[in-house]
Amino acid sequence: MHTLDELRRALADEAAGRTTRTTFADVRRAARRRRRAVLGGLAALLAATVAAGTAAALTTAGPSPSPAPSTATPRLGGPVSLEPFESLPPGGPAVETGIRFGAEEELILWYQDQVNGVLAGVRHVATGKVRRLDSGAGVPQAGRFGMLLELDDRNGGVVDYGAFGAGDVVVKVTAGGRTMTATTVPVPGVTGLTIFWSRRTGALVGPTGSTDAPPDLAVTAADARTGDLLDTAERPQRSDGVLNQLDAARPIGERIRTGLLSPERGELVFWFEGDDRSALLQAGFLGGTGGPAWVRTLLSLSRPPTEIGFYGGRNEFDLGDGGQVWVGVYSGRATTVEMGGEAGPAVRHGSGTWSAHPRMRVFWGVGVPGLPRGVSYDAAGNVLGTTDFTQPGGG
Repeated sequence: MHTLDELRRALADEAAGRTTRTTFADVRRAARRRRRAVLGGLAALLAATVAAGTAAALTTAGPSPSPAPSTATPRLGGPVSLEPFESLPPGGPAVETGIRFGAEEELILWYQDQVNGVLAGVRHVATGKVRRLDSGAGVPQAGRFGMLLELDDRNGGVVDYGAFGAGDVVVKVTAGGRTMTATTVPVPGVTGLTIFWSRRTGALVGPTGSTDAPPDLAVTAADARTGDLLDTAERPQRSDGVLNQLDAARPIGERIRTGLLSPERGELVFWFEGDDRSALLQAGFLGGTGGPAWVRTLLSLSRPPTEIGFYGGRNEFDLGDGGQVWVGVYSGRATTVEMGGEAGPAVRHGSGTWSAHPRMRVFWGVGVPGLPRGVSYDAAGNVLGTTDFTQPGGG
């Protein structure tokens, strides 16, 4: 809700063991922006790189410290196309790291645009489907690191990766008494920007304040020509929280059915999945046999959910027949919650409660005039609160 990046950051904090409620204002390193260079030479650069076998574009580190980590030598691939709900156009080209994530996926990194910067995901080696990792390395300032990220590759290794705001640099990772030179890749078509990654064994960084990571963990960047130290990265942030939750989650409670039908995909439905401590609110379409086809993760929350009233942010779905559905989430004492618009009521609206926590509701509206508005009522029909979804609370 709000942007997907804000949601992923909230989900990452929740998965990392955060005990306070996640918010949608966790916009990290917002000031770290730099201009994107002109990309007119991208196609020619990529073609030349592929023709040269990518030898000139990639500086690879030594062999991986533990078994079964790789699929191939790192190389440049084609554009990265995410699922339509991601609301991001194709980015890239993909930098294929050759590091396996589990048995069937591979870590890839790519430059999206001057706002999102360097993103990362895991791509299924057979189907090509990309699942985006939490947060992103961003677009760092000149001579500085962006956000340093880390994941468990599910093959006994730890991968530290990110972006640095300069070309021709040497990035080194020290952990557990060992120093390794990271693989570095200049971002095609973007001047002064380098992607890097390094795979190691040992402890992973834990939740904020945790001492799980090696005490000597340090990531540094130096000028490749002079050897001068340019910057030392901040503590890494785990980027596999959402995927870990998704892959381990179980359904909690009954599905919330909307009765809203897409001609091609079926009925729009919502459901919660997770464990005894936390849950994810999912959205998908139920058509034909089997379970619903997942479309989007709307929210991460602790259990039991805190009754804050309206959650900040809203989601929009396209039914495929011209119908636009606005969706909000509420938790509190109201007996009725409705989705309307700034210029009047919705043509059609509804809501459903989460059977595991009946005071939590998902509500929606179709044919909303103007910007959406949420309204909560008590049993007597009195208004308890309203929201324009820009911030949580009320009602």
